[in-house]
Amino acid sequence: MKLPASLFVILCLSLTALPGSPGQSAFSPGTAWLDTNGAPINAHGGGVIFVDGRYYWHGEHKLPNRSEAQKADGGVHCYSSTDLYNWRDEGLVLSVDYQNPKSEIAAGCILERPKVVYNPRTKKYVMYFKLYPPGSGYDTGYVGVAVADKPAGPFTYSHRFVGGGSPKGTGDFCMFRDAAGDVWHYTVRKPDKAFVAGRLTDDYLHPRGDYRVLTEIPALTEAPAMIRLGDGTHYMLGSGSSGWKPNAARSFRAPAAAGPFTDLGNPCAGTNPHNNLGPEKTFGGQISCIIPVEGRPGAYIAMFDLWRPDHAEKGLYAWLPLFIKNGKPVVEWHTKWDLGIFNRSD
Repeated sequence: MKLPASLFVILCLSLTALPGSPGQSAFSPGTAWLDTNGAPINAHGGGVIFVDGRYYWHGEHKLPNRSEAQKADGGVHCYSSTDLYNWRDEGLVLSVDYQNPKSEIAAGCILERPKVVYNPRTKKYVMYFKLYPPGSGYDTGYVGVAVADKPAGPFTYSHRFVGGGSPKGTGDFCMFRDAAGDVWHYTVRKPDKAFVAGRLTDDYLHPRGDYRVLTEIPALTEAPAMIRLGDGTHYMLGSGSSGWKPNAARSFRAPAAAGPFTDLGNPCAGTNPHNNLGPEKTFGGQISCIIPVEGRPGAYIAMFDLWRPDHAEKGLYAWLPLFIKNGKPVVEWHTKWDLGIFNRSD
């Protein structure tokens, strides 16, 4: 049977709009970002890993109609992508516990900034997140740990630990796997706000021993994110401490994961036209992760969250190209860009 031309066109348009089909070919920082189902991506303060041809983005699942951002967490949401532009919803891969009020991740807990690291020794994916028990506020900062067999989960909560060498624990942190396969925990310590680093055990589940204060990194440095270049040089980005309000970004360089680090100043340049905020406010955002682009040596993306503490689920994202120029990281604002930017010689 021959279809009428008009019906054939409509059918073709419907097929091209099926969930999962590529729909975007560029990044538009600071604007609403929809998944392949057409829903806003809900993965705040997150991180991205690459596994078998796919990227996996794990972030905070924010719930609407909550009066405070720190109480708006429903767990950890996961999305996956083959091109970094278009993200498929993989669902809630770690949920807060609504059944057991005595659970360490019971509803009402604060669960923030999840990061996932693969352990080739145990063949497990280990998730870490800031964890504060229900009703405790930000008094003692734990590191929550959950484990999965696959990057898209489901993750099973395992335990929590107090890191940083202080009974009050830590605040914002990142986990970084070095060339030897060891995982480092970089974090701001409570209550003195010193920046510290320590290694984890071989199973990536607990601190190995003492933490060392990195005196070359200023106190009150939050939201660290680390990369290692092919020549072994390490670069770290971070932020100052001003609650939910944006501040100037910070950057550092080190010859090894253990340091010593050199302060390189603010890596940002340009202005976000959506809010008219520039380097002095990090475009209105805060760094959450640095993504190495697979197949493009030396290509990195700096992930920033543009927080909305009054409506946490409406927070936006600003993903921007990160270049190393004259030994310093540079993150310049681009209102629209694609991965072809890394092909340019300038």
